[in-house]
Amino acid sequence: MMGSRGVTRPMWAQRSCFLAYELLLHCTNHPPPPKTKSVMQKLMLFSIALLCLSAFGTTASAEPLNPEHVPADAKWVVHLDFESLSDSDFFAAIRQQKPQATKGIRDWIKKRYGINPPEDLYSATAFSRDYRIYTGTVILRADYDPAKAESSLTKAMNHRTTAWQGHTLHTVTLSKQKPQDDGPSGDEEMTVVLLDEDTIVFGSSVPNLKKTVKLLSGDGETLAGTDSTLLDDTASSAWMYGAAIDLQQLKEHPVAMPILSQHERIVWSFGERDGKIYEQADLVARSPEVAKLTKKVLDGIVAYETLWSEGSKPMAAVMKGVRVTQDGKKSGFHWQGDSETVIAALGDALDRLATWKPMLMSHQSKHATKKR
Repeated sequence: MMGSRGVTRPMWAQRSCFLAYELLLHCTNHPPPPKTKSVMQKLMLFSIALLCLSAFGTTASAEPLNPEHVPADAKWVVHLDFESLSDSDFFAAIRQQKPQATKGIRDWIKKRYGINPPEDLYSATAFSRDYRIYTGTVILRADYDPAKAESSLTKAMNHRTTAWQGHTLHTVTLSKQKPQDDGPSGDEEMTVVLLDEDTIVFGSSVPNLKKTVKLLSGDGETLAGTDSTLLDDTASSAWMYGAAIDLQQLKEHPVAMPILSQHERIVWSFGERDGKIYEQADLVARSPEVAKLTKKVLDGIVAYETLWSEGSKPMAAVMKGVRVTQDGKKSGFHWQGDSETVIAALGDALDRLATWKPMLMSHQSKHATKKR
């Protein structure tokens, strides 16, 4: 998720993984045991993998964040609009540059989760009402074959069903195999419902899943019509959107998140606006003093990535357009660029990352040999 040591990536990719990974970690109230991850970590990782996969789909409309799909008391939300993203010129260029990525990502999802990802993905929305362990949900909208999906679920480890209000809830145990072995990995449970012909809901427990099904049927308070600070003016149009509030609550849990726990809110988005690619993030700290320090952190990241862009005019152009701001308790960054420049910058970044692959593969091979 976070990239290999000594390797960086374009700022949009680094920030998107950063936010998703941070939110993912917040769903646990203790560090995961070695070789295991919490259910919601698995569900979030699955969604992030589907995000990557969306770059290679063929769709033609939009699936922006729907506030009616998120409970009014949600503490965090991450939304991925696969349709708008995969219909853009930005990812059309990536499809052309990396034609083999589709198979690789699909194979990874199948191996890690025992699930064959749908061919046509619309959107994914993940959220939770708090930061405790095993409390989150992922709503996946896709064109899928219910019969095939159900058949796959029935073959999963410890599969059992719960009949409820005309729905069949499938609860499965994710196996405890090592990541490099065949089959899913992990040792926790998740519950899945094939809600309708284009909606699959993944939940961390049967009760949690029932709450979400009720919410989607109109039974429950949602973000729609509220003034929740989880939503800003980019939520309805961004390709990727993430937000978290009440971050000070993280201090109540043993997970060490001292930086974010000194903030009240974070909102991040990436998409296309007025014909240009943009990325922006806003953090609201508990005090102006914390916000000033956060700005220094962001300034340092920009300085590092500016140095890393040496020799690439497109990458340098993108980094030159980054603006870091701070006003009172609020800090953040923003950049935008034309698609051609951003695509060229991404291409240069991928080429540079490729030069690290032989060394990294050699390191992993030596590490595996020592373990044996």
